[in-house]
Amino acid sequence: MPMIVEPDAFGPYAHPGSDPSPGSRPGSGSGYDFHDRTVSRHLVHRASVSEVFLTGWQATGPYDFLLGAQWPRLHGFYRLPGDRYHDPVLMAETVRQAGLLIGHAGFGVPRDHHFVMEDLGYALGESGLPGLAVTAGPASLMLTVGCQDVRMRHGRLASLRVQAEITRDGLRIGHGSGQLRVITPASYERLRGHRTVAPPRPPEPAAPELVGRAEPADVVLSPTLRPDTWLLRADADHPVLFDHELDHVPGMLVLEAARQAAQRLHHPEPVVPVELVTSFDRYIELDRPCYVRAVRERTPDGRRTPVLVRLLQDGRTAAECRLLTAPVDGPRVPVRRDAFEGRPAAPGLLPLAS
Repeated sequence: MPMIVEPDAFGPYAHPGSDPSPGSRPGSGSGYDFHDRTVSRHLVHRASVSEVFLTGWQATGPYDFLLGAQWPRLHGFYRLPGDRYHDPVLMAETVRQAGLLIGHAGFGVPRDHHFVMEDLGYALGESGLPGLAVTAGPASLMLTVGCQDVRMRHGRLASLRVQAEITRDGLRIGHGSGQLRVITPASYERLRGHRTVAPPRPPEPAAPELVGRAEPADVVLSPTLRPDTWLLRADADHPVLFDHELDHVPGMLVLEAARQAAQRLHHPEPVVPVELVTSFDRYIELDRPCYVRAVRERTPDGRRTPVLVRLLQDGRTAAECRLLTAPVDGPRVPVRRDAFEGRPAAPGLLPLAS
């Protein structure tokens, strides 16, 4: 069984949960608490400790891991109307962090290497939203993760797919998957160069109530002349979506844009993405316009509605999201009379040609 190590400034050290006693349930033999504290923020590429959701890990096989995670009772950004349920999009961020941690701690990827997320998705389990009910305390989760399509190059991890089953108090609440590719610093330099472009000031947001948000600062869409197309708002000062300095649009901003676009199509009914799969085709640059286009697809199920969202930059698809939305209990906020709708946020701003 491989030893899990965590790289730091003083060299690697063995994790106490990496050597369970024979025949014992993972974590039980050593008394290791999977929810005692967060893992190092560096292992999940976060600057703020408050945005680290993983709280422990253990190897259970060559390509298998058991991870602990915890969501706060109410997150400042990832939350649903009414605050009755945890936001399912938290599953995507948790799986994303799981892939990074396993890459660094499980396969020894150096901290200065880069990860490219090629796809990311999740689906709620049979318990549905009730499995994500907000209770009096934080939600403590366990992730059973298997790594597939593991590819090595010159003894180093080159890429892998993580498949995670997510449980809460023994109840399966969902599963997630993500494909990651590892890029060395030299390769990243050749790919991206020295990019120090300061992102422009984000355009005016759409009305928050149209996209299921309470605060204008959390809106990532800006209206255009088309009712199904918006300009992506990439606010580099956002404390969650831009937790640390980046030279491109982060993947979780793409997911949030898709969610808000789907909500806009359903307004005034509050909906939640119970399933979401996103593929990332290329980097989305911060200094050029990116358009978000959404289409509701037909379905025999009157309550669950598929939505296809594409993000386009320079006339090409940069990312594609497929969501399955379902109604969620929550307040229906009336739209202000001065809400931005059906007109561009800046003079001369036109949507892409159809």
